[in-house]
Amino acid sequence: MVLLLVVPSDRGVAALGAAGSPASIFGSIMLLWWAWYHIRRITSTTTHRVQPVRIALFIFIMCVLASFVKAALTALPQENANGSMTGLITVASWAGVVLVANDGIRSKERLLVLVRRICWLGAAYSALGLLQFVTGQNLVDAVATPGLSSVGQGAVDTRGGFIRPEATARHALEFASVLSMTFALALFLAQKSSRSVAQRWTPAALTFAAAVVSLTRSALLGIVSVLVVLFPSWDRRMRRAVAVAALIGITGALALAPSLASTVRAMFNPEDPSLVSRTSSYDIVGSYVAASPWWGRGLGTLDRSYHIFDNQYIGLLIQIGVIGLAAFLGVVLTAAATGMAQRRDADPDLAALGPALSAAVVSGALLFAFFDAFYFPQSVGLLFLVVGLCGALRNLHRADRPGRMQGMHVAEPSVRRWSAVLARRWYVALAVCLAAIPIAAAARSVPGVYYTEFDVRFEAPPRATRSNPLRTEAPMIVGFAAIVQRMYVGSHPNYPIRPTSAPLFGTGARSAQAVYLPDAGGQWQTNFNTPAIRVEVVGDSPDAVLARSRGIASTLTSLAKVPQDAIGVRAGARIETARQAAGDVVVSEQRVRTSYAVAATSALAVGVALGLSGLTDHVVWRRPRGVRRRQQ
Repeated sequence: MVLLLVVPSDRGVAALGAAGSPASIFGSIMLLWWAWYHIRRITSTTTHRVQPVRIALFIFIMCVLASFVKAALTALPQENANGSMTGLITVASWAGVVLVANDGIRSKERLLVLVRRICWLGAAYSALGLLQFVTGQNLVDAVATPGLSSVGQGAVDTRGGFIRPEATARHALEFASVLSMTFALALFLAQKSSRSVAQRWTPAALTFAAAVVSLTRSALLGIVSVLVVLFPSWDRRMRRAVAVAALIGITGALALAPSLASTVRAMFNPEDPSLVSRTSSYDIVGSYVAASPWWGRGLGTLDRSYHIFDNQYIGLLIQIGVIGLAAFLGVVLTAAATGMAQRRDADPDLAALGPALSAAVVSGALLFAFFDAFYFPQSVGLLFLVVGLCGALRNLHRADRPGRMQGMHVAEPSVRRWSAVLARRWYVALAVCLAAIPIAAAARSVPGVYYTEFDVRFEAPPRATRSNPLRTEAPMIVGFAAIVQRMYVGSHPNYPIRPTSAPLFGTGARSAQAVYLPDAGGQWQTNFNTPAIRVEVVGDSPDAVLARSRGIASTLTSLAKVPQDAIGVRAGARIETARQAAGDVVVSEQRVRTSYAVAATSALAVGVALGLSGLTDHVVWRRPRGVRRRQQ
């Protein structure tokens, strides 16, 4: 938690890129430690219980591996190929956090101490945000972190004339996500009657105040979602106390900043630019999804050079497909249901903690719909930590219920136990491996693609003329190029996906073209300042790419004459086109990473073989003993 919330979110080891944050590195170490511990430990199979959180996490990891295979078999720009590798590393880091939290907390006391520390660390985090709001200073970027590089801007964002605090987060939305999750746990701490009023309510009060002044819709929606989930689980005294505290907090905020209310109302205006920018992007989601609907294009391969959707669920739908998105939702829903199921625990502390953990998961996951959360370590790291705590709470709840345990009454190393499982269910593992062989063989034969990009320039007459009604000033030539471009795409449609700046082959297209005006602006603001038409062509062979390129260039040259012929522009006053000679058009081969695809397919086969063998063994051992004997 210290590495996650105290170290600024934008600090990391530069050489490791997006996976270089201290929290991500530590999460990867936790995964290795967890694996080494389970390999070496001696355990009794009587303690093996169904672990819903671990199962859901395993399915999600397998889906991410499958999407990586798809990414490796797609010709991607180098930065996107690196992004797919980074995606695997970050998922491994999150898995380490979940698994250590799920399996490493062995007592109620340790769990409650960890939750209490999260609450107080969240209170300090909120206090820093409040201090930024009051002073108008970032404060964080003034502190250097030795060995870590920063992409911080040393400034603060504003809305409605107010400062939007961020604490150590990269963005106010990440700040809001952390606040909503810690607020749920802080409300659990407020129910601990054994502590003083200040100790119980300070974390919740600071977190609520920071959420109000954060000036983000996400923070307010997160707080509301927490209250909706927790309200049914509270007694009348707690409901009254929360209502009074919220009323006092809102009244105090409005008293200190009277115009804050109008700013908050403006955030929910349908004409708000941030809302419009999100909803206007939904029209192109279908094109991205259609390119690879089931497994996606690979986690970590959709960056700002394609499109920013500001919706992590849309991002997951595009990157890991329908199946991968369902797997992630399965992790979230499993954790939330697991936590809520403990509300009937005989221990009052665990009974109150279960709904609080569920509320934290629900609010954190809800806010993923408002920004690309996987690019913000604090929000996604804290969510996966809470998911692991839900699993730990279930383990504690079931620890004293031996009647629910299954298996043989022997002690053996985990490796030996899994070897025995594979020996008993060898046919399951063999079937999976046999199914993976043709997939790996097919992956080795996937070819790359060939790609070219060039400009068809529009040039004014060599001397000034009055006889061209189209006008030959530079801005007018850009407009003329736009007319020609629209004439062309009217009969030769572009590939449905048009990235902001990424090359066409990065969309996964194998035979496609794009003819458009170069845009020096970006997704949020266009800037067509070049009198040219850019052409991109992707094909299966260099000859096919060259032939299509020549045809497009010739057609554009012919179309440029049509409007000028129609209005009678004489030869010396015409706007002419100039394009690269055929020998100057460079066609490059964009290769796929077949070796990575084969390695990922092998890892996927091993994981699925282990998972299905374990599942089969568990189902068989749950049958009555006589049925097992007849089957064996």
